[in-house]
Amino acid sequence: MNIQDNQISQLQRRFPDARVEQSTDGQQLLVIPNVRCGTAWNVDCVTMRVLVPAGFPHVKPDCFYTESNLRLQNGGEPVSSSLQNVFDGQYRWFSWHLMTWDPTTGSLDQYVRFCQRRLMEVR
Repeated sequence: MNIQDNQISQLQRRFPDARVEQSTDGQQLLVIPNVRCGTAWNVDCVTMRVLVPAGFPHVKPDCFYTESNLRLQNGGEPVSSSLQNVFDGQYRWFSWHLMTWDPTTGSLDQYVRFCQRRLMEVR
């Protein structure tokens, strides 16, 4: 089992349905269903999508995607997000960047936890 497979197994302890798919352009796409959102959002859960960069873990993941209908509870647009046509559909892209990354200790689970923090914020 390689590093990425081990990290997917680790992530599946928290998200049993997490999986890696091939995106339409051949990139690896980490898909995590049933990620809880905070009360500031118009839905309780989303499916998070993260591109796993070529060269991972030496290259850190960057940004994430959810369903396009995710909005703030008041109907507003989330800060640092936009709708994008990717993966054969329209998704909400979050420009949410991890500032530090250690390829010897960084993991997909760590990155997903980082993204989850954004879904608990109101902005």
